[in-house]
Amino acid sequence: MTAGALAPRLWRIGASAARRAEAGRIRSWALALATALLTLAAGGLVMADASFDGRTQRTLERSPRLAAAYPDEPVRALWRWDAAEAGGLAYDVIHLEPLTERQAPPPGLPRWPAPGEVFASRALLDASGEDAVVARYGRLAGVIDPAGLEAPGEFLVYVRPTAAMLDRSLMQGVSGFGETTGTGVLGEHLHYFGKGEFLAAYAGFVLLPVALLVAIAVRTGAAARDRRTVLLAALGGGWSARACCTAGEAARPVALGAVAGAVAMLPALVVDLPFPSTAFVLAAGDVRAAAPLLAGVLVAVPAAVLLVTVLAQPARRRARATRPTAVRTRAATWSLWLFPVALLFTVRVVDLAHPDSVVVLYATGYLLVLVTLPGVIGACVGLLGPRFAALGRRRGDAGLLLAGRRMAAAPRTVTRLVAALVVAIGIAVQIQVWTASLTAAGQGAVDSRERLGTSVLRAAPYAGPARVRAFHRALPAGVHALAVRVQVHGEGRGRVELVGGCPALRELRIGCDTRPRPVSFAAADPRLREYLGGVGAAAGMEVVVRSGDLAQLPEAAGAGRELVLFGTGGGRLPAATLNGIAHRHLAMSASVDYVLNGGGLGKLATAAGWLRLLSTVGIAVVCLSAGIGALTDFLRFGRELAPLSVLTSGGRLYGAVAGWSLLLPTALASLAGVGLAWWLAAPVRSVAPSDPLGLVSLTSGALVCALALTAWGAATARRAASGWRPVGD
Repeated sequence: MTAGALAPRLWRIGASAARRAEAGRIRSWALALATALLTLAAGGLVMADASFDGRTQRTLERSPRLAAAYPDEPVRALWRWDAAEAGGLAYDVIHLEPLTERQAPPPGLPRWPAPGEVFASRALLDASGEDAVVARYGRLAGVIDPAGLEAPGEFLVYVRPTAAMLDRSLMQGVSGFGETTGTGVLGEHLHYFGKGEFLAAYAGFVLLPVALLVAIAVRTGAAARDRRTVLLAALGGGWSARACCTAGEAARPVALGAVAGAVAMLPALVVDLPFPSTAFVLAAGDVRAAAPLLAGVLVAVPAAVLLVTVLAQPARRRARATRPTAVRTRAATWSLWLFPVALLFTVRVVDLAHPDSVVVLYATGYLLVLVTLPGVIGACVGLLGPRFAALGRRRGDAGLLLAGRRMAAAPRTVTRLVAALVVAIGIAVQIQVWTASLTAAGQGAVDSRERLGTSVLRAAPYAGPARVRAFHRALPAGVHALAVRVQVHGEGRGRVELVGGCPALRELRIGCDTRPRPVSFAAADPRLREYLGGVGAAAGMEVVVRSGDLAQLPEAAGAGRELVLFGTGGGRLPAATLNGIAHRHLAMSASVDYVLNGGGLGKLATAAGWLRLLSTVGIAVVCLSAGIGALTDFLRFGRELAPLSVLTSGGRLYGAVAGWSLLLPTALASLAGVGLAWWLAAPVRSVAPSDPLGLVSLTSGALVCALALTAWGAATARRAASGWRPVGD
């Protein structure tokens, strides 16, 4: 028979074997699921890259052509950027003043706003409410078109100051809009993490677990398939013949998984998709722009899975004699030398790498450690196997003898068994330390907001006397104001001066005196004490208060001035209304904000949301991998021990073998995984220390999983033994 005629027959033999082989159904479903998830993961990577590129392009199109960068172009408009916050998320406020109506407005605006008008994005209006946006900025002229937004969910505001508040000295001249290089001078990407950080997290929390699932699915039911491959080799079949049979076995489930993955990605091509636990919306236009790459993913992923299944078959061994011999599987040695290199690299990368590339390199090293650690544990268990077998033989312990022989003969089984557990532990530790670091970074501002809410607010900038008085007169009833001048000389040294009317001072339980009088930091009103801490006043700094005109606070070299607002009886203040008053009377770029803003709470909240989403997906995939791997390994474990039913009674032998060959590797993997993951998290913990007691619950949970796997394996072996009958295999 020619090779061309033999290949289809071998393909059909493989397809038939997929239905009848040991754990054949489990492997088919595992391959289909792994291919579908890998298709989604690879497609998600393409869509993320396309989203970053599309957002950068739209930001460049709306970025101003500043006169400082293009001095040869005529100035046609004035432009100013300011930052604001809504719902904990930072966003851009753009002040515009056209100098000629012939100049086109920024992308997304149908026309230039009139003085006192505002254009806002739909996402901001939905999140804050139209009334709040109007109260803060002015009359609502319309909604910014999606073409002028980085992403459909972006918060953005275009404001044109009124003639009374227009301050040309604070604005920059622009000749138009549209840059060709860089990443743009505004946009939500400036407030949050970059492309490198996201892709690093995506690789660790999504791609690695999915790759693990593919590896486990490919080797599901490997023992029977390896015997069939060896038989084909004994009959004279070459590598291509064995590859045809193996590919035929996997082709149908792989194709089914690819189709399922393609169907799951279709909605992203049609509609904008919001992501849970984050404020991000994936633009369908960006996904459609990447359609050719997505089509390539639909071809490349199933081809890659089939290639992996072919390459995973055992190599043909040349026999030196015709006598039958036992075949031992050997663990791959590449992980043994790569593991220490990856370990040292990950620990030292923070000190050696450039700050811009630290996150990506750290994630790469961490992934390499997680990938190689199961192989190292399998090799260690394989080395312990002969010693356990010898000890069991000397002591007459059948369970220890059988477990030692099994561990020595099949180290790859141990590697597959502990791989999912190690990856799950690595992800869990990273979630713990990153969440702790994100929480610690903004915890001061969060705690301050929980204590004060809007009962105390800061208003800036401190303008001229006429504007400060106009702002003060426009404040609603029950809202008091003080002018503050802060001058810090050094660590714990400086002077804080507060000036205001008698009603405001009495509200803070301070006597009304035109002469400066000191105020005790510890005995001050809680609102004042919180505010003083927010402006950097330490307990040792001098704090003085006097009554007077808050519009007449003189300047001082090296000192900053602003206004502090608080309500009667500690009541909450209407922040949006006060912002609107500040924009109308204090300054075009005025802001009324929390005492402790920090400017990074939105970034921290967004990063934490993405962390929760990606880690949830990753842990779900890891749990799925662990379940599939354990199910197939335990089925094999039960069949291996089933013949012992004629030699022993009861279940003690099965429990002993399961304890040594299952509990020992998983317990070792749990302890090693937790310890190494915590050690590798040292660069993150150096930024914000995490509670090491969290490792206790993590280690306990991992050991409980190890005990559960052991009990499951022993029960499976006992059930297989009870129904085993000798057959001529």
